[in-house]
Amino acid sequence: MNLAKLSVLRPVAMAMVIVLLIILGTVSLRNLPVDLFPELNFPVVAVTASYEGAGPEEIEQLITRPIEEMIASVPNVESVSSTSRTGGALILVSFDWGTNLDFATLTMRERIDQIRENLPAGVAAPQVMRFDPSMLPIVQLAITEPRENIAEAKKLIENEIQPRLDSIDGVAAVQIEGGIDQEIRLDVDPESLANYGLSITDLQQLIGSENLNIPGGQIQDANQSLPIRVTGEFQSVYDLEILPITTREGLIPLGELVTIIETTAPISQQSYLNGIPTVGLSVLKASGTNTVTVARSINREIIELKSLLPEGVEIETIFDQSRFIEQSIRAVAWNIVLGGVLAAFVLYTFLRNVRSTLIIGLSIPISIITTFLFLYFYGETLNILTLGGLALGVGMMVDNAIVILENIYRKRQLGEGMKEASINGTNEIGGAIVASTLTTVVVFLPIVFVDGLAAQLFKPLAITVAFSLLASLITALIIVPLLSSTFMQVNDDTSAFQRGFDRTRALYKRLLTAALTKPKTILYSTFALLAVALACIPLLGTEFLPAQDQSFISVDVRMPVGTSLEATNEAAKEIDEQLEWIPEVDLSFVTVGGTDTFTIGAGSQANRASYSILLKDVRERNRTDLMIAEDIRKRLQIIPNADISVSASDTGFSDSPVSITVKGPDLQTLKRITDNIITSISKVDGIREPSSNYTEGNPEVTVVINRQAAASYGVGSAQIANTIGNATRGMIATRLARNGEEINVRLQVEDRYTASVDQLEQLLIDTPTGERIPLAAVANIELGQGPSSIRRADRLREVTVRADILNRDLGSVIDDIETRLKEEVRTTLPSGYRISFGGQNEQMNDAFFKLGGAISLAVVLVYMVMAGRFESFFYPFIIMFSVPVTAIGIIFGLLLTNQPIGVGSLIGILILTGIVVNNAIVLVDYINTLKNKGLSTYEAIIEAGPTRLRPILMTALTTILGLIPLTLGFGEGTEVQKPMAIVIVFGLTVSTFITLILIPVIYDITDKRKRKKQEKQLEL
Repeated sequence: MNLAKLSVLRPVAMAMVIVLLIILGTVSLRNLPVDLFPELNFPVVAVTASYEGAGPEEIEQLITRPIEEMIASVPNVESVSSTSRTGGALILVSFDWGTNLDFATLTMRERIDQIRENLPAGVAAPQVMRFDPSMLPIVQLAITEPRENIAEAKKLIENEIQPRLDSIDGVAAVQIEGGIDQEIRLDVDPESLANYGLSITDLQQLIGSENLNIPGGQIQDANQSLPIRVTGEFQSVYDLEILPITTREGLIPLGELVTIIETTAPISQQSYLNGIPTVGLSVLKASGTNTVTVARSINREIIELKSLLPEGVEIETIFDQSRFIEQSIRAVAWNIVLGGVLAAFVLYTFLRNVRSTLIIGLSIPISIITTFLFLYFYGETLNILTLGGLALGVGMMVDNAIVILENIYRKRQLGEGMKEASINGTNEIGGAIVASTLTTVVVFLPIVFVDGLAAQLFKPLAITVAFSLLASLITALIIVPLLSSTFMQVNDDTSAFQRGFDRTRALYKRLLTAALTKPKTILYSTFALLAVALACIPLLGTEFLPAQDQSFISVDVRMPVGTSLEATNEAAKEIDEQLEWIPEVDLSFVTVGGTDTFTIGAGSQANRASYSILLKDVRERNRTDLMIAEDIRKRLQIIPNADISVSASDTGFSDSPVSITVKGPDLQTLKRITDNIITSISKVDGIREPSSNYTEGNPEVTVVINRQAAASYGVGSAQIANTIGNATRGMIATRLARNGEEINVRLQVEDRYTASVDQLEQLLIDTPTGERIPLAAVANIELGQGPSSIRRADRLREVTVRADILNRDLGSVIDDIETRLKEEVRTTLPSGYRISFGGQNEQMNDAFFKLGGAISLAVVLVYMVMAGRFESFFYPFIIMFSVPVTAIGIIFGLLLTNQPIGVGSLIGILILTGIVVNNAIVLVDYINTLKNKGLSTYEAIIEAGPTRLRPILMTALTTILGLIPLTLGFGEGTEVQKPMAIVIVFGLTVSTFITLILIPVIYDITDKRKRKKQEKQLEL
């Protein structure tokens, strides 16, 4: 018993199944995790190793090279890149997509353990960790204090805010940026201290040994065991002042030996919100947790905190990833609703029957809910791509239901009863819609075999569309016949629309008759249109992924190496003044003294400032984030001595648009080549902010130890280095507990001993004999410039030039760059050096190649499915002619909307490959049905075309109108789906009208040749 008959004859049972399906789907929707994009698994593993005091060249030779050589032998390694800096190395290992990273990470740890003994003794054990995008903050906050007392604000954060946020389920870490710490400083005069027979180290040990609470065992008293605790902790600064110190002159209070100052610790970072001093907080979520759920919990906690914090303390949200996620999902959801309404409008327009429209209208939410059920059990998240899949599928969801309902409706008009028409109408067309659905679903199968970033992004979309179509097929075969057998009514055919449609059908019949009499004209006209379209491909341009307006702009400011924190702060103030002139800026948060992503041994970089600029909502401004970023870029050109880069529409998982890498053995030669490249590509239209990652060395003071002189005094290199370090950095002697917090007590040489190189030379060093000698007696002190970092890729030194683009497509810009480099740079490239392109261009070429293969495979699979349905290779061959003509609509549509070809466009072509054949399948299937009833080929075509015109137009229009909102790009987050929607809308529109004429003509031509061939075989 088929599904249609079962649903019609067992309505109560089927109704219970539908209700159960709706309940399960609703529960699944409530439990689906929500995120911006699918969780990405980048095949990158990082290795970090530190070697305190070693320079970049020593790090490269002693650590980086041995680790690189060992890692290169690990299976499935695609590339190895490294950065060697003073004090440490970072090695990034990229594996082939699809590699089991857990096993790869374990293998890397084993290989590194094998060379541990060959590394220098002072090298800490290398750390191996997987790269996880969840390491990026999901929420960034700024806390301001009414008196601008940053020290108090930081205490408040550490004691009240950070613990509350840390306790939220799903929060991995809360990082504090900026702020000031209280500190007690003990300024020491080494010469004065020496007169008492003490050194700084002696003083540190004495102070630390006194600030203790020590358990003293226990005693028995009156049958009780009482613990003994010896208390000696300092309670106040006064305890430090009166602490007795044993010297050669006797006991002397510490206050007479040192100057005690209660002050603030040296500042390495400063943060400002709209120019007001502030402290920043970055909240990171745990891997595998839901971004929106965690962010909502954080926001609820912030609301509670605001009511508990002292008056005047403000918490501002600088960045909230969930905000853009919710806006994007809301926009896509509204597009789904609007698309569904437009599809329902098409149905009512054609059917002019409220009940029939409601039958189809009910199939949409049931199909969507069933799709949510499939997604939940598949383990997918609800994101803008899965919702985009629903938006793409909402128009196609009703296609199957429309074809079946229209056939049932036609049967009713011919006089059949409600149940009989429902069963017969479904059975007659059921095979064709199963085949058409499978041809659409099967095109997504090749994506399973595609790897890379594009596949990770669009697999969920493809899966969602496939699930939605399977859900719609089930709905069409079961629910539509059930409802039709109960509620359907047949209208008379006297409506104005019906009369207009009858005239349209008559016109189409005349056009079809004329086309069959002049088949060569139709073929030549189609081929001419196709040739013109293909000739326009070079005009389109190419891109990887479209830019997304997230109302967020980041600015990176780099002053000359060696610039002090105060000087960088002054530059930041000038930038703040320029930002005040931009009306779209809502919040501007800057961290002066920002750190690089590579932080091993590097610490804070005083010459850097990092801006996070939050723009007003898209609906409240007339300019895009890219236009505003260009405005900021131009305004900041007046800031002297600053290297400033401005970026917007960053997806977060793609590289710079333009990335040119030069590899070779010598750093200075690499710098010269990259400087020439920057000069050359700066002339290319659309290029913005070209810069290289080569960094000049840091100005430094070099202390060259005279080993013979040092040995004669009995001092070693380590002692000299410790003495200098203690004098310049100071040393933490102990910590003072006060009012529930611990304050560092720093012992430091008076500033006058380290204020200049000349004074540093007079720094006194203790010898084993008790003699004190100046540093100049055992070392030469020089001013110089030390190396900053050395970058390598695949065991060759490299320097990379990166640039953004504006108002041009990526492919055209890369073509212009390659032309310029070929003329100006490559001809003078020294032997042993080579130039390669990476970044988005490399990602784009890789995605284009793989998706091109997927489209080719999809065409083959579609043909195989149709061959199975028709049990013939002949009819699928005819239907496949509807695929290439889609190029006419696709190319003209992209040209009309000024949309370059990208990954989204290729995904749209892939989907379209399965859609466009549906109309031809329905048409050819009915022609064959009529031929089986005894009609000639010509008669079958003339009757089948007008008969199937209504369902073909209805299915095409519902799909097209359902995608119109996405095509127009309404709302945030729709930029990714827009190219797909444009391709499908224009491709399907043109294909539908050409198919209605072209497929019958080709059917007639091929059928005539087939008959002639059969007649010749019979004659033989």
